[in-house]
Amino acid sequence: MTLRYDPSSSSHLNSLANDKHTAGISNRIKHITPAEISRLRQIISNDRNQLPTPKDLDNEIRRLIRLKIEKSKANSITIALSSGVDSILIFSLIHREFPNANLECLNMTFDEDSTEAHVAAQIAERKGAGFQEIHVDNPLKDLPNLLSIIKEPRWNVYQYYFIEKAKSISNLLFTGDGGDELFAGYTFRYNKFLTNIRQSSCSFSWKDKVRIYLSCHERDWVPDQEAMFSGTRVKFDWTAIYELLRNYFDNNLDPLEQVLLADYNGKLMYDFVPTNEKFFKHLEITGVAPLLSSEIIDMSMKIPASLKYDFGSNTGKLLLREVIKRNNAIDNMRSNFTDGGRKKIGFGMNLTKFWFRSAKEIVTSNLDRGRIFEDKIINKAWYTKSLDKIASENYKNKEEQEQGPRYISKMLQLLSLEIWYRLFVTHEISANYSI
Repeated sequence: MTLRYDPSSSSHLNSLANDKHTAGISNRIKHITPAEISRLRQIISNDRNQLPTPKDLDNEIRRLIRLKIEKSKANSITIALSSGVDSILIFSLIHREFPNANLECLNMTFDEDSTEAHVAAQIAERKGAGFQEIHVDNPLKDLPNLLSIIKEPRWNVYQYYFIEKAKSISNLLFTGDGGDELFAGYTFRYNKFLTNIRQSSCSFSWKDKVRIYLSCHERDWVPDQEAMFSGTRVKFDWTAIYELLRNYFDNNLDPLEQVLLADYNGKLMYDFVPTNEKFFKHLEITGVAPLLSSEIIDMSMKIPASLKYDFGSNTGKLLLREVIKRNNAIDNMRSNFTDGGRKKIGFGMNLTKFWFRSAKEIVTSNLDRGRIFEDKIINKAWYTKSLDKIASENYKNKEEQEQGPRYISKMLQLLSLEIWYRLFVTHEISANYSI
């Protein structure tokens, strides 16, 4: 998908860095296989009483919350709160279990106009909790320092800022991480994937489904990605990418079940979780994601995808929504999360605005004479042509409008690769280097 997911390029770059921590995998969540899902489905079909209910989820999440908070003996509790289902759920259940606790909700914004933060503030205030908005105008400014912590070439590591803020308030931070992958939250992708599958009368091979899956993750790659590595020391091979995902689609599971499995093992195990763990450890704070506990993961895996996502209304996280309703969690704010068509934001940003505001200057000043080009890791001609593709803020047509953010995302990934390369390979810069 992105350059870091290609096994040939990843192993090559990791050997250059010679750092055993570079490609770490989290030990906190377990690998789930198609065979295990099939086994669980058979158990459920034989005994419907084994199927977890919203009440079961409610009770288990609350039990985990009680256990963590009582064990920590924290005077204050911080919660990462957006206006999404996952964080609302965790916040409401913490408040339900500890109504007199000192709760401080944290939200992160990047643009001046943030409806997301406004809604989150209302939710916090209605429960009598504190609320702080962490505004990050330039999430690239501390990139060398952040990469020195996670030891991987990634740019979207801005969760550091709300973790850092949480540390100044409490030693305990709760998040809603895992809800999207475990309970079907990426509805904009499911709809596209299932529409492609259902509109065809043909049977799909595992490779066909992998290609459709990747087409639903446009931000992770660009149409001419092969040219990025043309003439370099790194061999890029789409076949290798397909093989990475083969296990999740070369089986008899329901197509949506396959997508959820690929997201879980990819996005969580090799992306979000290990990155957060490194930040938690660095800042010496306890990060708690109740939805990623082994108990909730096990319960989630027993629940068929059809009970998590409704294709007709394009609504996901059906069971988590039921848990929220059981607790009357947000009263008349409910319309905020029941709209299945609402665009998912979370702690994200408008890449196009960010590019023309500040990112373009940062990227070009660091990459125009980049080491990754000089040492033949990335093709510089491809980089120059890609800059031209996103040169205008006013795109001529819909195709350009859709392609723009994809190339911007790739430019930011290359920036992180350049900084990582200078930190761990050439050792030209230190963690306090200013970009």
